[in-house]
Amino acid sequence: MTATSTPMITIAGVSKSFPTPDGQIVTALEAVDLSIGASEIVSIVGPSGCGKSTLLYMVAGLVQPSNGEIGVAGRRVTGPDPQVGIVFQEFRIFPWKTVRENVMFGLELQRKGDARQRAEMADKYIQLVGLGGFENRLPKELSGGMKQRVAIAQTFACDPDVVLMDEPLGSVDSLTREKLQDELLRIWSESRKTIVVVTHSIEEAIYLGQRVVVMAPRPSRVVAAFDVPLPHPRTADMRTGPVMAELRGKIWDLVRGGIV
Repeated sequence: MTATSTPMITIAGVSKSFPTPDGQIVTALEAVDLSIGASEIVSIVGPSGCGKSTLLYMVAGLVQPSNGEIGVAGRRVTGPDPQVGIVFQEFRIFPWKTVRENVMFGLELQRKGDARQRAEMADKYIQLVGLGGFENRLPKELSGGMKQRVAIAQTFACDPDVVLMDEPLGSVDSLTREKLQDELLRIWSESRKTIVVVTHSIEEAIYLGQRVVVMAPRPSRVVAAFDVPLPHPRTADMRTGPVMAELRGKIWDLVRGGIV
């Protein structure tokens, strides 16, 4: 399954097996091949437990494959890379830090710029995710959706080449989720980062993605990749239009054997 643009991420023959407490070996992923282009947004869907998140963590260098190779920007992935950012499903922000301090944390860790430049970069992404005016608030003063906006801003502020998102909007209500989808696409339109989103929502996968990659039940592999023929910017009517309905039906037919 190959992207049409210059590859930013290459996954070649990747498998991952885990030992179980009783001494058995479970194969989560088997011979996965996938290529993702520079500046592309790709959504990954599949049955629960099929290894979608494991694949994401291997691209991030947090988990090593049992077989095969993963490359990012022409470099083989052997461990975490500052040019690969990741947004988790949980709100991984510090409760004792303000919004601005949380967004600046990665910049400070990577020693990017001086204090003024880091503050400016943080404020840029705070505005982009719609949190202007909340710079000095603590996480306890924010809603769940606002906390996830902080996490998204924190990742993008570090200016990685690739942003990986593991079910990033799964813990917010449906209205907030749609707003965050639109804000994510707006950030992408300005930054043109390569973004990979793992999601359990087929509708979200289609709305966000330029391609939707479908994975099989365990041991998982890529069974299909669908181009999404929707123009940018995406609009609310596309959520219920004929393209959404047709693609959703095709993808659902492939994953109905598992729980999405």
